[in-house]
Amino acid sequence: MFQLLLKIIPLDLAATLSPGILAVTLVLLGGKIHSKIRTISFLSGLLIVGIIVAILGFALGKVAPSGIGQNLTISIIDLILGGFFIIFGIHLITSRERKIEISQEDDPKILKWIIAGLILSATNFDALFLSLTAAREVGLSAINDLSKILLLVINLVFFALPILLPLFLYLIAPEFAQPFLEKINRFLIKYSRYLLFAMFIIFGTILIFRGIKYFI
Repeated sequence: MFQLLLKIIPLDLAATLSPGILAVTLVLLGGKIHSKIRTISFLSGLLIVGIIVAILGFALGKVAPSGIGQNLTISIIDLILGGFFIIFGIHLITSRERKIEISQEDDPKILKWIIAGLILSATNFDALFLSLTAAREVGLSAINDLSKILLLVINLVFFALPILLPLFLYLIAPEFAQPFLEKINRFLIKYSRYLLFAMFIIFGTILIFRGIKYFI
């Protein structure tokens, strides 16, 4: 199990690098009304996606044989995804920055924020790919079922960490969390798209290189 942890923990850690989701969470927690219920609703939507991804990855590991190398189909998929990632990254850096505005009306709009959590996490492709890969490694392993369930739960926690960590900090130390989260929020609003740009370009380049390498 220790060797399996060495494989999946780096994947899970990398999946937490979701500045867009973190930025929304910080804005929600910084709201004057309904901050907690909106954040929990946002978290609920993300958890639904996280559970589906964990199940799909685990199922893929159970049915797909291990040791599959690069082939024509995988290489073409890598090239398509890599191109999409680079195009999307360029779009992020060249498009006008959108400000995140949270309504301060009395209605907490629970369903709206559940749907927002679903959409934002479902389009967070880098985290989805990493989390799916980690879950697949669990499915491929020969450890007992209880250990597999534990590792899948850990996978889900890491996937949700961009929301869980600020929410936990806000609940245990609100006086410290408020100014601290506001500083982080200002930083992310200013620089998050640059972080996302770098992430998409790097990951897209790796995918394209891996796809081209098959044909050389």
